[in-house]
Amino acid sequence: MIMGFGMNGMEDRIVAQAQTMANRFKEVTYVEIGVGHGITLSAVAQTLKDSGTKWRAIGVELPNGYSFSEDQTRQWAQKRGVPISFTTPNGTIVRPKWNEVSVYFKDSQSFLTEFWNEPIMFALIDGCHGKPCVIVDFLGVEAFTVKGGVVMFHDFSAEQLGQSQPHCPSGVDVRGACAELGLLNQKRAGWRFVEMLNADRAQGGWDMGIFEKTTR
Repeated sequence: MIMGFGMNGMEDRIVAQAQTMANRFKEVTYVEIGVGHGITLSAVAQTLKDSGTKWRAIGVELPNGYSFSEDQTRQWAQKRGVPISFTTPNGTIVRPKWNEVSVYFKDSQSFLTEFWNEPIMFALIDGCHGKPCVIVDFLGVEAFTVKGGVVMFHDFSAEQLGQSQPHCPSGVDVRGACAELGLLNQKRAGWRFVEMLNADRAQGGWDMGIFEKTTR
């Protein structure tokens, strides 16, 4: 299944992880920070839909976010047969519809602390890859992740350290963020390292770190 930027070589494993979540929970809320063209978002949504479980997929993106395209996101959802809506939250907690993709135009930190208060079973952190932003995004997601839920970090590759990006001037440091959070050395209470998905470098892919919540 085709997925988004830098996912090359990991597609089948990401689909398998989504299927695991569908088997583990009676209903799955998937949250994706950093939508891009919506290819990964719609792929996970389609996988959850095909599993027969109750699902919803929430994308969090800035309307002028790096690499974001509303048209492409809408087209990929249509190709994959999943309904999609685009909303700018305003003043109240959002209540996304089930069995639908909902994209919210808001920075991830504000969205998770001001507009969200429901359980999360599955998440992908793929917005700004600077250490400060990754840490804040994880803390926001962690507050709602249920036992058995999984959080994936894209651009987890060690060799990406310091690569230039639009937001944090220090550059990419997803792995450093995970280390500082205590996720890599198993020191963060209630979390365990599951695996690293190795991407296809020749095709432009970058690795994914996967962690599971082990307590409520």
